[in-house]
Amino acid sequence: MNIDEFKLEIIAKIIATDDVALLNKIQEIINDYELNSLVNEPTSTYEKATSEKIFVLNEWQQKRIDIALKQVENGEYISDEEAEKEIQIWFKEEDERLSGQ
Repeated sequence: MNIDEFKLEIIAKIIATDDVALLNKIQEIINDYELNSLVNEPTSTYEKATSEKIFVLNEWQQKRIDIALKQVENGEYISDEEAEKEIQIWFKEEDERLSGQ
């Protein structure tokens, strides 16, 4: 079976199903694949005559920065101190969980 036949077989199975959970999982896999393929794009670096480096972000990197900026604008973040407390709590819980085994 060649790649085109394989694709058609998968498409036929997708069309034949009414399982929403399965379709959601397929969509999730496709979305993850698309994001991961963007991550593999290299970040370009250019140097000015002044030897100052300029980093040009790829699409995935810029998208993540845009999302983070919107989260900050909406107050969807925690302070460094709060993050440190959460990390310490997690370490303690993991240590207790592993010690109990």
